[in-house]
Amino acid sequence: MLRKRIILYLAFAAYQLTAFVFTILVDGHLDLLGLLRFIPLFKYATFGGVIFIAVDIYWFWKEHRDAKFHRDRLEDQNMHLKAKMYDYQEAAKQAETPKKSS
Repeated sequence: MLRKRIILYLAFAAYQLTAFVFTILVDGHLDLLGLLRFIPLFKYATFGGVIFIAVDIYWFWKEHRDAKFHRDRLEDQNMHLKAKMYDYQEAAKQAETPKKSS
């Protein structure tokens, strides 16, 4: 994961957690211009943001793991093909050697 992306996720997660804690602290202790009735909805929205961050990190991790698997598979195929090419070259050299000595 790029450093910038990690910083973005950490900042967004900190914001979401701060908003979630703030809504819990404010719930029932303060009437912010009559918005107190919307605080429970705000708690769910901020908690949903934390869930979205977790899901995004999970998807990135899964994508990274799949990409690593495919890269490893392609490297194995590449090594296999290189070995075949080497075998063909050696077979061609051996077939050519008796012709030269005749």
